[in-house]
Amino acid sequence: MTIQAHAYEVLTADWCKYNDCLVATGSVDKSIKVWDLRRPDKEVLVLYGHGYAVRKVVFSPHAETILASCSYDMTVRLWDIAAPEDSQLRVWDHHTEFAVGLDFSSLSEGMLASTGWDEMTYFWNQRENAR
Repeated sequence: MTIQAHAYEVLTADWCKYNDCLVATGSVDKSIKVWDLRRPDKEVLVLYGHGYAVRKVVFSPHAETILASCSYDMTVRLWDIAAPEDSQLRVWDHHTEFAVGLDFSSLSEGMLASTGWDEMTYFWNQRENAR
């Protein structure tokens, strides 16, 4: 199976840890799309918010509807795909260069790490604003 996921280059994809039919993709077109592979002809959801290319998307291993993303706009964003009208939960903007790496802790619920071209690694608790 193949999906023409975006109009521009796709830079990242991640499987939902709770539903093996859901995949999120991020692109140079600044969007994140969520796909149900049982119906690959149309995305389930499109998320907008980043100002530049989406470099990484990752689903939470602890909450089935939570997705994080990072971008060349130097931000890290937290999304809830179950709330399409109000899906963006958080924006962290501490990176001073491109944010390029992102991962949830598999052991500590709510913990997220991001990396960037600014030579920094930030650790985020999704329940707090502090680093």
